[in-house]
Amino acid sequence: MSMIPPAGRLLLLPLLVLAACAAPPDLGTPPEADAPAATHGLDADELAALRGLGFPVLIPDDVGDFVLDGFEAETDGAYGSYTLDYRRADGACFELTGTNEGLGGPEWPLVSAPVRIASVGVTTRVYEAADDPGATSAQVWGLGTVVSDIIMLDGTGILFISDTDGGCRPLPFEEGVALVGGLQPLPTGPVRAPSTGGDLGVFAPAEDLMDTMNAGSSPRVAAEALADRLDAAEVQVEILSETSYEAVALVTALRLRDDSVRDERLRLTYAPYGDTWELVAAGRQVRCQPRRGVQDWHDGLCR
Repeated sequence: MSMIPPAGRLLLLPLLVLAACAAPPDLGTPPEADAPAATHGLDADELAALRGLGFPVLIPDDVGDFVLDGFEAETDGAYGSYTLDYRRADGACFELTGTNEGLGGPEWPLVSAPVRIASVGVTTRVYEAADDPGATSAQVWGLGTVVSDIIMLDGTGILFISDTDGGCRPLPFEEGVALVGGLQPLPTGPVRAPSTGGDLGVFAPAEDLMDTMNAGSSPRVAAEALADRLDAAEVQVEILSETSYEAVALVTALRLRDDSVRDERLRLTYAPYGDTWELVAAGRQVRCQPRRGVQDWHDGLCR
């Protein structure tokens, strides 16, 4: 989801090209000590990917009832960008975008307020576009859009915006001001490489997956059919191993539409029966939503 409105995209210099790079975690590294208490909605791998950008990054301090609905981070080693999209059950959304390539600022709507970001000692300004469709600010950013000035940190530009893109509704102006004022640098921690599919830890039995027939002409076809049932923003299918008599697939569902479970990872074992491969065993790991349990991969339950 991109929350930069069509006219606003013309102000990006240059246009950001973003790609999702949230990868399955390497459980060989112990979870970060503050992960269960995190209130920014980011898991350990996403934090690690942001640290790997190599330039200053700001994230929300406390997103309350918002959940992370989109994550993108990309770097070529010299220049990079990131986008965090958050959504709440009432339809309110906001986006935080940062890049060290150059980022254009907003057209100045009439309503604005100075905001001090105490964590980095920077004062910026937050604006609200008019509700009048004929107003310039509404034409550029959309009715009622709440958008910040570009927040500059050591050559990195960071933009906060809340608008109607993606079926969202803009936040109230005061709520946008509070979120911008609460932005904070990334917590310290490791920069992790993508998982190589090695030791993924313990999976809890997923007997519910055995209640419905899951089979296909190949293990991948069968796993992809099961993955299609999952209501998530992104689903990844990986074949971990395959022989003539057994195959193991990993299905990772990111950003589930669920109040408790944020992400789900399924370890699926298939065996050949005639011309088809059938599911014979299944395990599950989850990562919980903020305040709903452990936010790294584990074989337990979320509250």
